[in-house]
Amino acid sequence: MLIENHRTVTCAPTNTAVAEVASRVLGVIEESGSGCAATKCFLGDVVLFGNEDRMAVDRKLEKIFIGSRVCRLRQCMMPSTGWTNSLSSMIVLLEDPMVPYERYDEAIQGCLLHFVSEEIKLRNEIAVCSLRTMDDKKVKEMQKDLLEVQKKVRLVEREKMSYETYFQSNYKKLAKDLRTCVETFVDDLPRSATSEENFCCMAEMPLLLDAFGVLVQSEPFEQLQALFKRDTDVSFRLKDARSSCLCKLRLLSSNFELPEMYDSRTIEEFLLQNAKIVLCTASSSYRLHYMQKAQPLEVLVVDEAAQLKECESLIPLQLPGVRHAVLIGDEYQLPALVKSKSRLTRGRRSAWEWCRPTRARSAPSRRSSASRCTRCTTGRSR
Repeated sequence: MLIENHRTVTCAPTNTAVAEVASRVLGVIEESGSGCAATKCFLGDVVLFGNEDRMAVDRKLEKIFIGSRVCRLRQCMMPSTGWTNSLSSMIVLLEDPMVPYERYDEAIQGCLLHFVSEEIKLRNEIAVCSLRTMDDKKVKEMQKDLLEVQKKVRLVEREKMSYETYFQSNYKKLAKDLRTCVETFVDDLPRSATSEENFCCMAEMPLLLDAFGVLVQSEPFEQLQALFKRDTDVSFRLKDARSSCLCKLRLLSSNFELPEMYDSRTIEEFLLQNAKIVLCTASSSYRLHYMQKAQPLEVLVVDEAAQLKECESLIPLQLPGVRHAVLIGDEYQLPALVKSKSRLTRGRRSAWEWCRPTRARSAPSRRSSASRCTRCTTGRSR
């Protein structure tokens, strides 16, 4: 379904059964990663939602579980600390690092000026207090405050970074932040969120940043200064690596536009609207009825259908747009648990029995416990 681009909802009676199906789907996706591009499936197109505790979501299922995915994406979506800020900051740093360094230096000088003025003020107050009063306790308190201010001044002066340290420190931090965002987008964003070219560009960018970072650490800093001053006497490798990084960064800055999603609920809706495969229990699929802006789900797959009560199966079967339903189960397993005697007298416990042939089945003499049966229905589900 992923390859053929059919939006599919896959249900099961219980959270445990859904988790098992999700594990099998993950296995298929991992196997497709080693194949050709035409048969490759992507994690971002698969979403699992439901009760996290009952599903016993582990590190493997966290890759597609909607709660975990929302947390990862939300960190990258934040305007002040996420992808957009890191990308623009890296472009500025690689174009002319002196500009952000001057802003940093101005901020440090402003901080020092504030502390120095506070220190002068405290000294004056101590002098006045010593002359006019004999309150030693108050003087000692002000002297203690003065020592704290002086300590802050020394700390700021000691931690002030040089131009070289500032560049290397900021480059390392921004490269790490961008790499985290890229990994998140590649694994968690639906492929319909942007073009395949942008995904390829994002996949290449961390390698280019790493290559330039290695050169920054190995080359003399004079070479780096010459690079940003546009001097001709610059290492070709350093110049080429910087140029390649800027090319990819600018391309993503102009072509890759993130949707404006900052709260968890909006991100959840976006993921459900754009996923190709949605995994959930039959009862929790009611939430999909409210996805009005989403492309309709075309195919319904129900696993362990023989154990699904008829009333529960109607929830996913009535999803708008569902044209095909595939019921997978084993009629010789324990049926759906129905306590109502009046319901049992009507003859059907589950939707699985809709497809049962009218003629009586004779029980087989020997039957493998692993054998399963699949029944398909095509057409309108309502």
